[in-house]
Amino acid sequence: MLAAADRAHDPERQRALRAFGANLAKSFYSFEPDFFQQNVSRIVDDVISQIRASLELWPTLVEICYFRKDKEPLPATRVRNQGRNGGK
Repeated sequence: MLAAADRAHDPERQRALRAFGANLAKSFYSFEPDFFQQNVSRIVDDVISQIRASLELWPTLVEICYFRKDKEPLPATRVRNQGRNGGK
């Protein structure tokens, strides 16, 4: 990327190429494979933990809804959003 920036004749193009190269290096952790893999693994682990936590809630929610519907109606709230037409 820096070689291409050095060859560019337009100063704006040089600046854009250098900024692009810096953003790539920052995004991919300076292209260090171990550090990149470690961070991607951490991100994936976080997402999987969130999905697992969500899945653990569903059986409880279904059970609450199933048993409660026979006793009384489930609570309902009417929401009146204020859109472009003033909620009309």
